[in-house]
Amino acid sequence: MMKRILYALAFVVLASNCKKEDDYMPTQFAYDITPVTLTEDAHVGAYYYRYKAADWGKKYTYQPELGEYDALQPDIMDRQREWARAGGVDFFIFNWNGNPDEDALLNTFASGSSSAVRMVINYNTTHLGATNTAPLSGAKLATMIEEFKGFASTHFSKDYYFKVDGQPVVLFSPLNMASNRAESIDFHTVIPALRQAMDEIGVNLYIVGEITSGWLPPQRYSKAIRAMDAISLSNWATENYDRSVFFPSFIDQNWKHWNDSTATWGVDFVPVIHPAYNDKVMNPASKIYDLGQSTAFFTAMSHVAKGNMGDKRLILINSWNNFQLGTSMEPTKEYGTTYLDLTRSQFKVGK
Repeated sequence: MMKRILYALAFVVLASNCKKEDDYMPTQFAYDITPVTLTEDAHVGAYYYRYKAADWGKKYTYQPELGEYDALQPDIMDRQREWARAGGVDFFIFNWNGNPDEDALLNTFASGSSSAVRMVINYNTTHLGATNTAPLSGAKLATMIEEFKGFASTHFSKDYYFKVDGQPVVLFSPLNMASNRAESIDFHTVIPALRQAMDEIGVNLYIVGEITSGWLPPQRYSKAIRAMDAISLSNWATENYDRSVFFPSFIDQNWKHWNDSTATWGVDFVPVIHPAYNDKVMNPASKIYDLGQSTAFFTAMSHVAKGNMGDKRLILINSWNNFQLGTSMEPTKEYGTTYLDLTRSQFKVGK
């Protein structure tokens, strides 16, 4: 009899210990995402990554329909733009950090066939070499302004450049300065100086400040954020188990806080979503949790984005073609046009 009681107690203890960690998650942090139906189209952009032979030589997750392509071939870019147009993507986001290869990619896009898919430049300040002892002022600021004037004549004024309410959209990155460069860019001085220079040549920019990591409180960067028209956080990778398991609801809570905070500062919040995330292909020792690719996950994230987008209705997808991290939506042999079809159905009305 005693043995049976002991066995029973042991079973209860074992069953209790085997209970899923997920079951202990407070319901306010783990909930189903409420579907959001749009009555007006959202403006959707996708981050575009330039792949060279050396990049294709690394491991990657999915097999592109185009194979290991060279984006500087006009027919490749034209095909990608047609896919994007059919999938409800309004613009590609191209990183620009002072590298001639980046100008070559912009020019390839500009010379392509007519398409509803447009260009947005993500201006990275790294090439300016701003430091705390040599901040972004004087000659460095003059260089930046001249670069923007160059964009104004070569790209901003063109029909293929994406505008919102007539304003060319540009991303400005990164706002999250490293501690050893915390004072290298005074955004409250730099951005007004840039706006004034652009106004003098008749260009009224819509500037989206980019923070290159997620899960940060907006108050940490409030001074920089207030200098922008809008703010986005481009990378939501996580090493936290609870966040990874209940990712859409944790993101929803985070974005509600961001939206509430930035709205009081008169700044739009721009959600950034992705179909999946997996950096273990490139880095097997990574402690970042995988976010497995599925239509259910992308649909949930789309609803979270729609529920938290700002007045300009901008939503970004990271990425169009980052095959190393598995965040791609460009058609592949494995999933075809699945994520383009979902993008159109989620963000375009009656499409």
